Amino acid sequence: MSLESVLRELGKEIQKDERFIKLQACAKANDADEELQKQMQELQLMSLKFQQEMQKGEEADKDRITELQGDYQNLYNEIMKGENMQNYSVAASEMEQMAQYISGMIGLFFDGQDPETCEIPEENCTHDCSTCGGCH
Repeated sequence: MSLESVLRELGKEIQKDERFIKLQACAKANDADEELQKQMQELQLMSLKFQQEMQKGEEADKDRITELQGDYQNLYNEIMKGENMQNYSVAASEMEQMAQYISGMIGLFFDGQDPETCEIPEENCTHDCSTCGGCH
């Protein structure tokens, strides 16, 4: 089996995983949430206004910048409190953990570890081998 075919099989397995399926469902829910979409557009508009004001350099209105920052943060917090966004954040975090696991395992393979028995080191690994008492 070629490396490419193995990677494609990994891709298929990832997309069958419940974490991937959950993330896709949460993304669809966010896309269908009209209020959330309006808030996201408003957030982008605030960001553009902030960038435009900052580009004025020394002529920038500091009070306006502070106001835009506050408005942006308030809207961001409101968005993140929404049920759909909270669900999405949880699902995205779970997918990120999966991605880190896959990346960590691939790193071990590149280091020459035995693919049949190697395990990702515990969280307290300092990556300074002189402090190591062994991972296994």
